[in-house]
Amino acid sequence: MQSYEFKVKTRREDIDFINKVMEAYEGVGVVRTKNADAGDLSIVSTLDFKDDVRMIIEDLDRKWVVAKIIEEGPWSGQL
Repeated sequence: MQSYEFKVKTRREDIDFINKVMEAYEGVGVVRTKNADAGDLSIVSTLDFKDDVRMIIEDLDRKWVVAKIIEEGPWSGQL
């Protein structure tokens, strides 16, 4: 199964909330913090769940936190 990645820009104080929301969806996506001070996250999912993850990120950004998708595509393979 091919992996898919979303690179997300947020605020440092929103990282934990975003991670907990993604964990609540059990298996839809895994959050990796690339640079906490800069608010750089990577959310790795599968092609099957990419639309769900995009919807979650966009909903979070609309209602709760700053979560801007800055890039998406096949997973780069970097954790």
